[in-house]
Amino acid sequence: MKFSGFMNVYMLDDMSWEYQFAERSLNASTLKELEVLVSLYGLKWKVLDKDLAQESLELDKNNVTGFLNVYRKGDFWHYRGSDLKSHSLEVLKKKVLAENLEWKETDKNLAYKNMKLDSRKFQK
Repeated sequence: MKFSGFMNVYMLDDMSWEYQFAERSLNASTLKELEVLVSLYGLKWKVLDKDLAQESLELDKNNVTGFLNVYRKGDFWHYRGSDLKSHSLEVLKKKVLAENLEWKETDKNLAYKNMKLDSRKFQK
């Protein structure tokens, strides 16, 4: 767990975000989703460290893949909520489907772009 620069907000190991309050917490895949959840609950969303918050926003922006529950950490693609990971998005997709998990595009253009860029890595 890593502090994000936002009050009560931490990045979890699976690159998702958590807002902690009292004995509870709210979780979301992106900071924007978490900010919406926090406001729906009537809680405060506040920047405590501007530089760290900006760094977290940049990290969050760069980790949007176009696929539900898929994130990139280091050299691997991971499927959130499981131990599945791979250097290749195509291989990860096969593993996810073999486990009868959901493989869904959340942004068709971004998903296509990431698949194309990832496949080029292995063509060299």
